[in-house]
Amino acid sequence: MPERQNDPSIDNSERLWRRVHPSQIDWTLNPPRVSTGAFNTRDGLSVSIASETTIEILTRDYPKHSVVEFEAGFARSLGCTIEREPTPEDPAHALVFGPKSRGQLNATQLNNLRDAATPILYKWPVQQTP
Repeated sequence: MPERQNDPSIDNSERLWRRVHPSQIDWTLNPPRVSTGAFNTRDGLSVSIASETTIEILTRDYPKHSVVEFEAGFARSLGCTIEREPTPEDPAHALVFGPKSRGQLNATQLNNLRDAATPILYKWPVQQTP
C-alpha cells in the first residue's frame, strides 16, 4: 500500500464535517454524546471539507443524520493524514487516515476525535409510539 500524504491544500484550520447516524449518539446524556463508533470505519474516515459545502448538501440524502466537526490540524496532531477524495455526490469529500491497515484510526485517535468533535447539527430521533 503506498504511503499516504497529507494534502497541503487542506489547511490545519479547516473544519471537517462528519455525518453521524442516530444510533451512534447516546441521547440519554445531556448534552447527547457521539460514540467512538461514529469514527470507527473499515477504511479511512469519510469527512467533508466545511468551506467547500453546506450542511444542506451534506445531509440532503441523509435526513436523519446529525453532523459533527473537528479541525484538520487536530486530526493531524493525532498522527492522522488527510487526503481529498471528491465524489460526484460530494465534491468536498476527503478521507482521514490513521496508522492501521487500510487507514483505520487507532483507539487513541478514535477517543480524541470523539472528545474534540463539536456537534453542529443534531437530528433528534423520532420517538415511536407503540
